[in-house]
Amino acid sequence: MSFDIVFDFELLVDLDIGEDTDDMFDDLFEKYGKVVYKKNDQKSVRAEIDDDAESLSFAVSVAKVANEVKAGDIKVLFVKPLVYWTRFFIITTAFSRPQVDAIGTRIRDMAEKQHGKIASGDLKPNSWTLLDFGDVVVHIFLPQQRAFYNLEEFYANAKSIELPFENQQFRG
Repeated sequence: MSFDIVFDFELLVDLDIGEDTDDMFDDLFEKYGKVVYKKNDQKSVRAEIDDDAESLSFAVSVAKVANEVKAGDIKVLFVKPLVYWTRFFIITTAFSRPQVDAIGTRIRDMAEKQHGKIASGDLKPNSWTLLDFGDVVVHIFLPQQRAFYNLEEFYANAKSIELPFENQQFRG
């Protein structure tokens, strides 16, 4: 299997790149083939909106499952404008390691059965468990770790999504 990737080198015209950089590019070309990147490789605005809507629907489904397992202070954040690797974060609190495990298991099961998605990330419960579905990343924290890492503050510019259910608030 081979991939052709094209990169628009016009972006590098004004850069002062030396022979070391040229050697690096030569090594990359030799290893991976021709690099191709074009502006028209990007999705249309309509396709991006459709993808965002699909991801939002999945994120809300995940939040509902977490709520069913009595997770606390569930937040869904639209982080796509802030990061390149995902569209939504779900941040939630579990109050014991068995509950972390229960939340993670139920989310994984629902994602696979209803959406055909498999998470990468933690398979055993930790004080901070992460489930990465690509477009949605789920963070399940014990209270002390959630307060310490404070992702809501770190991503304060993300849009918070209102959830269609009552959400048990965590008091830290």
